[in-house]
Amino acid sequence: MNMSEISPQKMRIPVNISIEDVGILEGEFIRFYAPLTVRDLLKIMPLEGFAARWDYAVYIQISLKRGAEKIINRINSGDILYWPPGPYILIAFREATPPSQMVRIGRVEKNFEELEKVKPGSRIRITFE
Repeated sequence: MNMSEISPQKMRIPVNISIEDVGILEGEFIRFYAPLTVRDLLKIMPLEGFAARWDYAVYIQISLKRGAEKIINRINSGDILYWPPGPYILIAFREATPPSQMVRIGRVEKNFEELEKVKPGSRIRITFE
């Protein structure tokens, strides 16, 4: 699938999250959460980088620079998030309170606990399904 195949009205965009030495997680970007942020992320897909870890998530640095849209105050297991100060894309494997401006952009519904196996420096690639 390419950007031209995703209609602006489509609210849920399936994504594959390929993680070196872990496998592929299926997720989705959800426009309702942060429509402008999701729109901008779709324009720069695929998203890829080397994994780093926080105590509740893995993350990669990306090239998108934009402000926070619809800041959240609670992170749920399986959330896909955008953190503007980084800028980073995070995938949470545990519930947490965000340290600062965090924007929910999607979800991984199952197997997100596999993220705890991710080693720092592992390659992560997020693509359209």
